[in-house]
Amino acid sequence: MFHKSLSGHTHTLLAHFIPSERLSQKSERHLISLDDGDRLSAHFYPGSSDYIISLFHGLSGDIGADYMQRTAIQYLARGHNVLLVNHRGAGDGVGLAKNPYHSGRAEDVSQVVQYLRQKFPGKKQITAGFSMSGNIILYLLSGQRGRHLPEAAITVNAPINLLACSEILSRGFNRVYDLRFVRRLVEQRQLEISAWSRLLDIDNVYTAPLCGFKNGRHYYETCSAKGHVEKINIPTCVLAAADDPFIPVRDYREASWPDCVDVTIHPWGGHLGYMSMRKNQIGNHRWLDEYMVRSLDALLQKI
Repeated sequence: MFHKSLSGHTHTLLAHFIPSERLSQKSERHLISLDDGDRLSAHFYPGSSDYIISLFHGLSGDIGADYMQRTAIQYLARGHNVLLVNHRGAGDGVGLAKNPYHSGRAEDVSQVVQYLRQKFPGKKQITAGFSMSGNIILYLLSGQRGRHLPEAAITVNAPINLLACSEILSRGFNRVYDLRFVRRLVEQRQLEISAWSRLLDIDNVYTAPLCGFKNGRHYYETCSAKGHVEKINIPTCVLAAADDPFIPVRDYREASWPDCVDVTIHPWGGHLGYMSMRKNQIGNHRWLDEYMVRSLDALLQKI
C-alpha cells in the first residue's frame, strides 16, 4: 500500500538511498556476440525451474543496479534461472562494444533471447526490463528491430514516448535526474562533452549520428514504443506510476494496448521507487519487489 504523503520524487530518491540486498552467490559470465561484432557481458545464475528470466537495466546503469539485484534474488529464491544483462559497454562489458546502446536496441534483446534458446533449448524465457530497457522490450515485442521473442515479458517505468521524457528531464527539479544520467554516461562512454549538458545534447551529438539517426528528435520518434504496442501478441505485464517525475502517465493511458498486455498504473511510486509504508508479502517495504514476483507468477500461468 502506498502512502499519499510521499511525492514521486521522494519515492524515486528513497528507493536508491535506502540500501538494498545484494546477490551473494557466484555467477557464470557469458559473452554474447551481436551481429555487428559487438558483444554483451551477461551473468547467469542457475536455478532448478524450467524458466529463464533475463533482466535488463536502465539508462547509465548496469547489472549492479539495486532493482536488478533485488529482483534476481527474489526469482532465484523461487528456483528460477536468472540472467543479468549489461547493455553494450556497461558494467564489465567495457571494451566489448564499439557502438553505444540506446532506447531502441531491440535487436540486442532479440539476440539475447536467441542465445538463450541455443544454450538452454528446453527452457522458456521471460524478459524483464526496467526504465529504458522497458521501452526496448516493448519495441521488440511490437515487431521492431528483432525477430527472436521471449514467451512473456515484464516492463517497469518504460519511457514509451522518448521525446516527451527528454523534454521533461530538462525542466525544473528533473534536471537533477538529467544531470545524473549525463554524468554517468560521460564517464561510462568517455564522452568529450560537458557534464552539465542535457541528455538531449548527448543524443544529438553522439547517439543519433553513431546509430544512424538524423538527430536526437529523429532517434526519439523512431524508437519510442508507444505507437507500436498495439502489435504485441505475447503475455506482457506493464507497470507505470502516475507520479513518475519524468515519464508522463498520459502516454500509457493514450497507448493502444492489446488484451495480452496487463497494464498497471499505480497512483504512487515515482521512477523505479514504489516505497510502501507497510511491509509487503515478501517482508520489505519495496512494493516493486512484490510486483515483480506477482507479475512473474501470473505470466507463468499463461505460457
